[in-house]
Amino acid sequence: MKNTIILFITFFLLVSCSTIKDAGKVLRNEKIKTTDEFLVEKRDPLVFPPDYDKIPEPGTKKKPEISEEEKIKKILKAPTKKDSSQTKSSSIEDSILDKIRK
Repeated sequence: MKNTIILFITFFLLVSCSTIKDAGKVLRNEKIKTTDEFLVEKRDPLVFPPDYDKIPEPGTKKKPEISEEEKIKKILKAPTKKDSSQTKSSSIEDSILDKIRK
């Protein structure tokens, strides 16, 4: 019984490794060579862009002026031109919309 358990554990260790050389390293508790995914590469320090002095500050951009005609239409609340491609909905659409609203 004890031989079966030891054989089973040994078999499990050998199967879990890709080669017998790796199995030996695992049994001897040696470090296995792996890639370092947490390696930090050095980069150049941050620098200002070449046109840094010409960059506008927030809030300094002027809003486009509205023409007189648009101001008058806004005051009078004149209806805007509607797209002629819109058609009146059919009776089927109206009935579906009525059922949805209920």
